Amino acid sequence: MEAEYGTILLASGQPKTVEEGQKTMSKGRYIILAVLCGTVALAVGVIIGWFSKSSLTEEDRVALDKFRALVRGADETVGNTIMDEIDSERIRENLRELTKKPHMAGTAPDHEMAELIRQTWLDNGLDEARLVPYDFLLSYPPMGEMGPNNTAVTVDGTDFEFEDTRTAHIEPELQGDPDAPQFFYAFSPPGNPVGELVFANYGRPQDFEYLEKNASINCTGKIAIVKYGREGRGTKATNAAAVGAVGIIIYPDPADVNVPGGQVYPDGWFLPGTGVERGSTLSDPGEPLTPGYPATDYAYRKPLGDVDVFPPIPILPISYNDAQEYLLRLSGEEVPSGWNGSLPITYRLGPGFTDDWAAREVRINVYTNTTIQRVYNVIGMIKGRVEPDRYVMFGNHYDAWVQGAIDDTSSTAISLELTRVMGNLLKEEKWRPRRSVVFAAWGAEEFGLFGSMEYVEQYAKLLGERLVTYVNMDVGVAGNYSLAVGASPSLRNAIFEATKRIPSPHNDPDKTVYDDWAQGEETPYIGGITLSTDHSSFALRVGTPVMTMAYDYDKTGYPTGTSYPVYHTGYDNMDVMERFVDPDFSVHRALARTAGELLRYLSDEVLLPLEWEQYVPVLTASLNATVTDYGTAFEEQGISLDGLASAIQNFSDAAAEFKNVMDRIDKDNPIQARIVNDQLVAVNKAFIDTNRQHVFFKHVLFSPAYCTLGTSNSFPGIVDAMCGGPQGEGWEEVKKQVAAISFTIQSAADVLNDVDSIAGPK
Repeated sequence: MEAEYGTILLASGQPKTVEEGQKTMSKGRYIILAVLCGTVALAVGVIIGWFSKSSLTEEDRVALDKFRALVRGADETVGNTIMDEIDSERIRENLRELTKKPHMAGTAPDHEMAELIRQTWLDNGLDEARLVPYDFLLSYPPMGEMGPNNTAVTVDGTDFEFEDTRTAHIEPELQGDPDAPQFFYAFSPPGNPVGELVFANYGRPQDFEYLEKNASINCTGKIAIVKYGREGRGTKATNAAAVGAVGIIIYPDPADVNVPGGQVYPDGWFLPGTGVERGSTLSDPGEPLTPGYPATDYAYRKPLGDVDVFPPIPILPISYNDAQEYLLRLSGEEVPSGWNGSLPITYRLGPGFTDDWAAREVRINVYTNTTIQRVYNVIGMIKGRVEPDRYVMFGNHYDAWVQGAIDDTSSTAISLELTRVMGNLLKEEKWRPRRSVVFAAWGAEEFGLFGSMEYVEQYAKLLGERLVTYVNMDVGVAGNYSLAVGASPSLRNAIFEATKRIPSPHNDPDKTVYDDWAQGEETPYIGGITLSTDHSSFALRVGTPVMTMAYDYDKTGYPTGTSYPVYHTGYDNMDVMERFVDPDFSVHRALARTAGELLRYLSDEVLLPLEWEQYVPVLTASLNATVTDYGTAFEEQGISLDGLASAIQNFSDAAAEFKNVMDRIDKDNPIQARIVNDQLVAVNKAFIDTNRQHVFFKHVLFSPAYCTLGTSNSFPGIVDAMCGGPQGEGWEEVKKQVAAISFTIQSAADVLNDVDSIAGPK
């Protein structure tokens, strides 16, 4: 990992201490490096001049070819070849093969898929491909005689269960499939709580507050039923437990997943009343027994009882058909405005039932269990011809809750096609990238980003030195409307340039993927870095410039945008993809072309197409938000933001000066190019604060703020320090965060300075 240096102020004249002498020697090393650069440049000129005036032997020609490879720029015709060779029908066949079975992480079909990916990559021509094993704590629905998971209504708790009120435990179409998991939420504690049913909208703190204060409903000992969305699954359970509820049921209300008049599967791609979304309930991503360290066979594992990221009460998903049977019989007053869904019932709060169900309560039956399972990441590589120790990585996860034709097997199908096309170029000796291209297929992403986070934990120091960019694809083809992108600021224009070269999949010869994405705006929208997918591990722990991309559906008129309608259900299958999402696989081809062009562009350009100056508006916006939201309170406490403002100004000045350096760079000097490229990568990584308290997320700009009491766009460390209105010692934490963020931004400015500026300002 890149070291972080503050400003070192040296007195003029001879050093007076050993420490000062060492600093002077350090400066001398940079002077020597500069001299060496000049010497290389001189030698290059001499060599070229000599070769131009002499008859060349075969040995001379080989030597000259090797040197030319060092300074040769990217061959843009390779991009055209990659674009032409990507075959939509091959991607279709890949997806058809990959979705034959459900392949939940840690199961036999999941292991088979990992080996299939590895072997296909080798057959396609990658230089190497390996399985990287980890032992993860995973969570599974009941198997064998135990279970199934369901809810039922009872009289007097355990006296009698009404068979006709038990909810379904799997989609009808998947019954009998031994590889298809029942309805469950991973890491729910097992249990069979019984209580009166209460409707709590989305299960947010304000929803439970309304029940208590406005409806006078005490949730202690109750079972809460809530709609999916607006809040994380596990967070809903935590919110319910905080008010005394003993269990929670989540269902997908049609108002949140479908549109009025939309045809449900099998007539359309909207969610039928029998579908249920599976998912993880962890409050923090990453393997829960080994926080901060990789889950290898020699890892120390926390006792299960010490893990604090599981939900506190049993939690279970059910279908909206089953939810309707419960909700239409709820007693109590009607729900307030904004709480209604679109089921054909009158929504009521409860508690308890009315009419013939008046004496009944609800029991949740959760038999979910945890176990440690072996899971593999698949890592493949095309070794670079000039800089094999610098990596451009492309990754996606290969596990799915069921078939996962959209999430995320569509991306795996694209990855296989990309390696085929690039592998053919290698076999025919038509191309080898300047830098190494690494392909990654992550395991157990659905359980909480396990594969990518554990990989980053294991190789953080190596990745910190060598990984220059990471391109991610998750839920690859979720629609056929336009591209959706989230990225680090420095990759902004690289993405723009790549997408302008890719034809639109919509049969319009005058439009590109960029045009689809922009939707008539001057520039397309690029989102930030979130915790929802695998790129977050690289960005927030190592500081790698990252991006994630997918083709999305037109969300105009859609309810809440909680994802595509059949998300994480048994209806995310090949049939939905072929009939409703991408019938001719032209969108898959466009996305594969986009990824291929990005990989070529990032791996082959002499100078990395990273834009350091794009951080300036991000830093400025965060500072402005801090002043707007907290400025008055800070003044009252004597907390100055002058140092933070100064660090941001210093970064802005350094970014402007670095532009002059880039304009003068000699691309024919491989050492100069390498120095500048290292600075371009290091400036992204300089925003990592290794002292940040969170065990994993260390980025001072993009790490998540865990405070849920506000929506400030200030720096996340400041938001969390201010959460709840600090008093007494709390203000000391605020001061600490302001100082730490100021230092980290100044460190990023220092990275952009010339090599002879290590001693600080003159």
